[in-house]
Amino acid sequence: MIRKKCCVGLVFALLLFMNYAYPVQAEQETNLNEVTYLKSETKKDAALEEVFAKEFGLTKGTDSIRYYYNKIDLNNDQVPETFVYLVGSMVCGTGGCSGLLLEGENGGYTVKSRFSLVRTPVIIQNETTNGWKNIVMYVAGGGIEPGYHQLKFDGANYPSNPSVQPIVEEDKIKGIGIINDEIAEDTGIVF
Repeated sequence: MIRKKCCVGLVFALLLFMNYAYPVQAEQETNLNEVTYLKSETKKDAALEEVFAKEFGLTKGTDSIRYYYNKIDLNNDQVPETFVYLVGSMVCGTGGCSGLLLEGENGGYTVKSRFSLVRTPVIIQNETTNGWKNIVMYVAGGGIEPGYHQLKFDGANYPSNPSVQPIVEEDKIKGIGIINDEIAEDTGIVF
């Protein structure tokens, strides 16, 4: 009996750890018929790694992180920005993982916005606010009421926490779904 309780406790602890270490994609039924989905890039990017390591205080070779990214023009200047989605126990929680929006600068990147509670895919809408495309993120977990939330550019950056942004109805969502990958323990680019 003691052995059985120990094993059940161990399994529970392992499942709890995996929930923190590996995010779950948005697993809801959707009516997003007007969204085109893109897989993330597969090429390792050292400049990108340098920026997110500094932003999150990560050490290469020590912190177990994987990342996914897409380049997409959000402000219609014909120069794509880069959205990065990070996965690992240092950057994830029950509500999702961390993300960054980066702008290219002198062969490198600068951080435009930082996000928490990110789940994939991230939807880039066709409509804009202050010259930048609106972003929709699915929010769930950690006691949050599940739903799609719209993040609008305020003139300087996007809000960091999607859970406190306005809810948008599924039938109103049109655009491009980025980071549309099967997020699992053995996918993504290893940091």
